[in-house]
Amino acid sequence: MMTESVNSNRPVLPWLVVTLVVVLAGGGFVWMNNRIEALQAATATRQDSGVEQTNRAVAALEQTVKDLQSSQQSLVDRIADIQRKIASEGSNRKLMSDQLGALSARVDALASANAESAATVRQNPRTKR
Repeated sequence: MMTESVNSNRPVLPWLVVTLVVVLAGGGFVWMNNRIEALQAATATRQDSGVEQTNRAVAALEQTVKDLQSSQQSLVDRIADIQRKIASEGSNRKLMSDQLGALSARVDALASANAESAATVRQNPRTKR
């Protein structure tokens, strides 16, 4: 009878080992699946935050470029205004130079006429005597 009880326990032992291996493999599979999903979720969150940071950086750069373009246009306008003023002042200087030249010519003519009349006055008193 003892052989019957040992024989009856033998077929159960391999089935018990197989069942234990299957349960452990299934548990390992479920655990690994959960672990992979958790890692994917963490990676997706980091990627999303990375994308958000990149989008914010791009938006900041775009705003900086717009500000620089605006400043550049303002400087171009100011330079054009200064060039117009310089051209206007140049024409004013030219006009004043021409007027000064004409005035100088008139003064020279008056000085010359004055010298001639003084010479004539000196010569005339001799002829009247």
